[in-house]
Parts: sequence; C-alpha cells; structure tokens
Amino acid sequence: MFLRPPRLLLLSTLIGSIASGWAHTLPQLIEAHDELSAFGTILGRFPDLLGNLTARGGTIFAPTNTAIRSFVSAEAGVDPEAIDLSSLTRELVSDFFSYHYLPLSLRAEDLSVRGGALVETSLLRERLANLDGTPNVVYASAYGSTGLEIAPSPLKIFSGVGQESNVTTTDLEIEGGGFVHIIDRVLNFPRTCTDTAETASLSTLLDALVRTNLTEVVDTTPKFTCFAPTDEAFRAAGIDLDALSTDQIADALKYHSIVGDIGYSTAFEDSQQYETLLGVNVTVHKREGQLFINDVAVERGNVIMTNGVAHVLSGVLVPPVSGSPSGTGGGDASGPGGSNTGAGAAPGPSSTRTADAPSALRVGKYALMSLIFATLVLV
Repeated sequence: MFLRPPRLLLLSTLIGSIASGWAHTLPQLIEAHDELSAFGTILGRFPDLLGNLTARGGTIFAPTNTAIRSFVSAEAGVDPEAIDLSSLTRELVSDFFSYHYLPLSLRAEDLSVRGGALVETSLLRERLANLDGTPNVVYASAYGSTGLEIAPSPLKIFSGVGQESNVTTTDLEIEGGGFVHIIDRVLNFPRTCTDTAETASLSTLLDALVRTNLTEVVDTTPKFTCFAPTDEAFRAAGIDLDALSTDQIADALKYHSIVGDIGYSTAFEDSQQYETLLGVNVTVHKREGQLFINDVAVERGNVIMTNGVAHVLSGVLVPPVSGSPSGTGGGDASGPGGSNTGAGAAPGPSSTRTADAPSALRVGKYALMSLIFATLVLV
C-alpha cells in the first residue's frame, strides 16, 4: 500500500476540527513524555521550521532521547554524553524533522497492514530525495522488510540503509487530528546506491560498480531500483569478477537494475514481469512469506535510497542465454548466461504473467539508460 497525501486535505481538516477539543499540542505532548525531551530541544532550536504544520494534522515519528543522542553522536563523531543539541545546524534540523513528519494522519493500524505501507514524508531536499520532485519515503511494516512474513510482529519503520526503528508507543493524539508514534531509533537519511552498498557491506557489488565506472549513474539517476546480491551470494555462485570482462559485469549489473518505476515491494505484483536495463525481464513472486526476484529470495527489502530503493538478494540474478526460459537460463554460474543462483535460490519454476508491452516513452528511457551505461563502460 502506497500512502500519498491528496492535494486537498479536506478530510484531515475535518478530523482535526473534531479532535482539537481534547488532543494536546505537540509541545504539551512532548512535555508530558520525559523520553522526548531531546526531540523537544531539537524542534525548539528553529521553531519557525515547525510553524503551524502540525495544526493541519499529519504523523510524527518521535525518537527517544537515547535514539537522538546516538544519531547525533554518529553524525558529529563525538561521545553521546558530550553532545550539545544546541549546536545542530538549521539544515540538519530541517531535514531531520522533514523525514520524521508525514503529511497524512495515520494510526498504527494504518501502518500495520499486511504487505506494509509505503508513506511519503516531507523530505524534499534533492541530495536526499532525487525523485523528480517528489518527497522521499519510509516503509512501515509489521510483517518484515517486505511485508510478506506469515505472522505479524511489532511495527517497524524502515528507512535509509535498511535501518529498522521499532515503534514503542503509538497513537498519541495531537491537535489538528495528527498522531505521534515514539520510535527507538532515528530514521536514517536515505543514501546513494554506492553509499548504501558500502554501509551495508555489499563490497562485491560496489567493486563491480567501480570496475564498470557506473557509480555516478546508479547514484544520480532518479527513480532507480537496485537488486543487490550479498557478498555471500556472489561467493556461493562461484562468481569471480576478475574472470569476467567489463562488458560482462556491466550486463550483469544492468540485469539487476530497473529505471522509471521504483520497485518498492508494495508496487510489485505477484508473477508480474518487469523489464531491466538489460532489456530482459525479471519475474517477481510472492510466496511462502517471502519476496522472490525470479527464484532468488529477497533477504532484506525496501532499503530506501536517495533516488529509489534497493532489495538485498540472497542470490545472484544471471541473464538468460538465448532460447532459455526468461530469467532462468542454463549455463556456467561464473558469468552472464547462467542460471539464477545463490544461497536464496528456490527450487522449481512458478507461473508467470507477462507484463503489458512498455510504452514508447518507457522504451526510449530504457534505451537511453542503456546507452549511458554502454558509454561509461567504454570510458
């Protein structure tokens, strides 16, 4: 489920008018919860950033004191006990609040639906939201990082680099019809594809991007989806980058990339095919509480990036050889043309449904991106 605020928030306004009779203001709520004092200090640094925003409703993820001190410590590189919250810059506070504020008023039950809820925040700064002018998102789920686990668990909010924040207190009402949910970790800012790969210890993938001179492309192309195999997946597949040509590595990377439609798990349909930058489709399956790309399981889904999303794979997707079934060609796993392989490969094919043919615009976009890939590989 993708939750995006409508242009006219009439319903929110109506709810706010009804709720304002008994709900706290945000400062009153913060004062009533000692564990939010650091959050209050940060917002108090630049009160004009908050303005009357919360009077229109919305949802706030409010980190605890411990969460904020850990976050600021990591940002500033200092001991948590030596942190001076009054030294935070206006830009950092603005980005921090923008990523923790949702224009929609959402209860915990709205965020805990099976399949998860992808929700737009207010974060629009281009270096953190390179999405053609739309805000970046967070992913909420009580069913794991792909929203497909069989049994529900406590609600989590997923952000940059796959950060998981547990929601510890829910549905604290504020005036305007909004809600505050307390979380135990600050929502991590989205990062670029290469920064995400480095932080998530996806060193083989990062090495492949560097070898093919594609780091700038994957970092700056808006609305980019990356299927990111783990280092163990590359090892299990017996793939040695030194044994492959630059063109072979580039083709493999293109088969792990989609541009134009961001592939959050909420956007994927079961047994649907999606065209990669290689021009060859991958097929998405949702079964047995897991998300699969072809027959490779997603180990960690919905890793939010500055320009899209990454799904960490437990196996490697290998482009099919000519004449073999789409996405499951047979051949040596050490190079393009082999079968999908790795620790997460599931036995047996599943039924597929071919997607409608892409429009001329989409074909042009894929062709352009392939040309950019090819040009940079030759540099």
